[in-house]
Amino acid sequence: MKTPFTMSPQAYDHWFSTPGGQRVLEEETTLIRRMLWQEKGSLLDIGCGTGIFTTLFQGAGFQSFGLDLSREMLSHLKRKAPSLPLVLGDAHLLPFPRDAFLYSTMVTVLEFLQHPLYALVEAARVAKKGILIGFLPPWSPSNLKRRIKARAGRSSFSGAKFIPSSRLASMVKEACRINGKRVKAVKVEGCLTPRILPLPFLASFAAMRVDYE
Repeated sequence: MKTPFTMSPQAYDHWFSTPGGQRVLEEETTLIRRMLWQEKGSLLDIGCGTGIFTTLFQGAGFQSFGLDLSREMLSHLKRKAPSLPLVLGDAHLLPFPRDAFLYSTMVTVLEFLQHPLYALVEAARVAKKGILIGFLPPWSPSNLKRRIKARAGRSSFSGAKFIPSSRLASMVKEACRINGKRVKAVKVEGCLTPRILPLPFLASFAAMRVDYE
């Protein structure tokens, strides 16, 4: 199953090396680090791409595994991090048993999937304690611009789905319910927000952590 994401791994990594990309990466990684669990353990990074966050999780002390549908992305990541365990697979049908990992993560992945709820059901199934999701709130000024460019076919976000945090929380709770897992807490924070109006639903990038009972 293909996704709408068309940027090459080389172009993706190069953008994060630009001044604007470095600023975005610094704020996003700071937010993700702040949202991570204190208890370390195995972690599946679904849709790992070039491994920017997979290696961050590994560096934070988690036993990280990366999964992606793109052979090109995985080959690129393997050259960068030869020791990182990588799996070719579809987020909609993960090749792992129930509770195979302590946690699962998806950072800017749901936007590019045909069936986000199916992927969340799978992410909840393979994670024993919780899920961490990085996503792009649709109503932030920067993401509104992305959506306009995408509609005009002038963006790597063409075909992407931007999910509001309230809708995402409902989807995650449904995914957990389907797996017989009761949600204990849902925490949402954002970054790169307009400084005069720092609200998560207006954030350029947000993270949602879901813990089970």
